[in-house]
Amino acid sequence: MPLPTSRRPHLEVADICRGEAVTFLEDHRLSTEQRRVFADLQACRTAVMGGHVRACNHCDHREISYNSCRNRHCPKCQASARADWLLAREAELLPVPYFHLVFTLPAEIAALALQNKRLLYGMLFQAASETLSEVAARKLGVAQLGILAVLHTWGQNLMHHPHLHCVVSGGGLSQDAERWIASREDYFLPVRLLSYVFRQQYGRLLRQAFERGELEFHGQLTPLSQPHAFRSFLAAATGRDWVVFAKRPFAGSS
Repeated sequence: MPLPTSRRPHLEVADICRGEAVTFLEDHRLSTEQRRVFADLQACRTAVMGGHVRACNHCDHREISYNSCRNRHCPKCQASARADWLLAREAELLPVPYFHLVFTLPAEIAALALQNKRLLYGMLFQAASETLSEVAARKLGVAQLGILAVLHTWGQNLMHHPHLHCVVSGGGLSQDAERWIASREDYFLPVRLLSYVFRQQYGRLLRQAFERGELEFHGQLTPLSQPHAFRSFLAAATGRDWVVFAKRPFAGSS
């Protein structure tokens, strides 16, 4: 009697990685970390990862089950890790309303982020956090919000589109940390003010990083290594509105 097996899609990401590996690696320059992820995707649930044998107790039927790569970037392996992560975050939630905010980097800054990922993505977390804290203090008198932030580096079209999803408590602790100050249930903070403060905060962090010589410029961005060119670039990028999106979470705080 055959053992029950899960239904496998006709084509998976691992199949594409294995089938197009040579061409992809020839056409794309990957970092060491990216190569490790790509190798894990290719090897996931194959003999390369090792495995174990499942046997039926009533007949001689046996099946080999290969181990998963357990890489967080693997679309097949991250499902259980995502579920565990969500359960852990749910335990941290307060019994208050939460709002969903999205902070997005404009295209020109996103291009620079591709060459300075760790630094500029880190700035995105810092700028969003400082923006929320500053505006909440000004508009609500709140000293400390509850913030959970998750970075996405691509959009639904799978193009590079760095943005930060934030789940934010609808209120926070007062300046003396003695009482809870709640926002309106149907309105959190003014989006236009959040957008303005966000681009000012991020622009400040980016300018400081340039002055410390921490930024790298390659290819078409090489001219920005000159101070006057970088100042013009930054002034143009921060001289227009940046996208900040706010709404209530789809299905409650979880």
